[in-house]
Amino acid sequence: MKDVIFWELRRRRSTIFWWTIGSVVLVGIILMVFPSIRDQAGQLNQVINKLPEGVRGLKAGGAADVNLSDPISFLNSQIFYATLPILWIILAVTRGAGILGREEQNHTLELLLARPISRTRLLVAKALSLVAEFGIVALATLITIIVLAPVFDMHVGTGKLALATLYTAIFSLSFGYIAFVMQATNRFTKRIAMTAAVLFSFGGYVLASLSAMASWLEWPVKFLPYHYFRPLDAFEGRWPHGALLYMAIVFIAGTTMAIIGFRRRDIE
Repeated sequence: MKDVIFWELRRRRSTIFWWTIGSVVLVGIILMVFPSIRDQAGQLNQVINKLPEGVRGLKAGGAADVNLSDPISFLNSQIFYATLPILWIILAVTRGAGILGREEQNHTLELLLARPISRTRLLVAKALSLVAEFGIVALATLITIIVLAPVFDMHVGTGKLALATLYTAIFSLSFGYIAFVMQATNRFTKRIAMTAAVLFSFGGYVLASLSAMASWLEWPVKFLPYHYFRPLDAFEGRWPHGALLYMAIVFIAGTTMAIIGFRRRDIE
């Protein structure tokens, strides 16, 4: 199983490198503009906070008001609520859908299973390689934030930054794990894995953010994970119960479903 994990990471090293560079550079650019935005924060805050609540919710990240002169509010609204999740969800979904799907499409999955490794161990190895690949990108991004934040006069505790990054990373990875589980479970869910994960993630983001503008959305969005995603709570040392429950269901129930389904279904 260990060999499968390292082999997967080795053959993906170029892609991991470029995803890491992209995440690090994007975060660095956003941090770099903080001093300029802080100097004009008064006017910008007035403009943003006068927007309709639903439109403001697309970037507010669960906060009632946006205060761009405050480092935590800036990090929450500009990095952790939208920018990193959007980038990382794309990475997680494409890898979650492809880590088994591409093997099966290229007819190399049978060769892996011809080795002395069970389907369960192969599936676990693939899941761990997905987590490891994602963890490399997230860790490099966290180190970048920790190093650059003080340079641009953003003095936030390392523990708070680590907790917010971990929270955002696990939340983003969950959508890729949904795609991975659907790829493994059966032939029908395999075909709609990426589409379903994209709709559930980005569709949920838009609906949850706009629910304040449409009363009929208030009840349906309670079933969408983005409704419970509040990085600001992580900065304050709290983990929302709704988000924790969602992530527990995805990783625990999803793993069970994937193992049972993958052991029974035919390899195409």
